[in-house]
Amino acid sequence: MMSLPQSPAIVGGANPQIHGIGAGLLYSLAELAGLLDVPLVWGEATAFSAPFYEHTLNLAGITDHFFVQGATLDRCRRLFREKAHGVA
Repeated sequence: MMSLPQSPAIVGGANPQIHGIGAGLLYSLAELAGLLDVPLVWGEATAFSAPFYEHTLNLAGITDHFFVQGATLDRCRRLFREKAHGVA
């Protein structure tokens, strides 16, 4: 995963208020990885995006590149199923 761009208007808080797109993309990517038996997804962060990834993935210390695997990948898949289908 290289980039999850956002509209400057959305980041700036303009109407309509839209949120959850980045997390939804991460969670759906994790679900796809699981369906394809891909054990690891890696990404790159900037100083601006690292806090988003840390919060969304529940991983501390993200600075440049990061890996989503194991329990973190499982958690993202579970959150995808809960949010997209209402089931765990």
